[in-house]
Amino acid sequence: MTVDGAILRRGLYKGIVTTLELSKVIIPTAVAVTFLDASGGLEILAEWFAPLMGWLGLPGEAAVVLFSGYFINLYAAIGSMTAMNLSMEAMIILAVMLGLCHSMIVELAISKKAGCPVSYILPLRLGMSLFMGVLLGGMLQ
Repeated sequence: MTVDGAILRRGLYKGIVTTLELSKVIIPTAVAVTFLDASGGLEILAEWFAPLMGWLGLPGEAAVVLFSGYFINLYAAIGSMTAMNLSMEAMIILAVMLGLCHSMIVELAISKKAGCPVSYILPLRLGMSLFMGVLLGGMLQ
């Protein structure tokens, strides 16, 4: 296969389109989390979720990342993460958890349409995500 100008132009075009699509989610989410942090709302959420997040080896504000990843998509979670000052350990735990369970609303609908009962797939995905969070949280602390 020869790389010529047409291939490079097509690749550049697809790269720009993909970047713009992802930016539609990542940038607004990062701005919202930054606003939440500046307004003091993130601190309130962090205090409220700190006991639960502590089981996962995460700071309380990581709940925002989990909720955005679980209920919106991974790009929203990435946007949330970029607006926070999380440790490498916290980012690893979140990445593994969200790799196992993300975009639940969309993916549960797809699973149901594929014939997998929501009563089976939801506890499996969410349970494995939380289990790995607890396991990694204990290992990385």
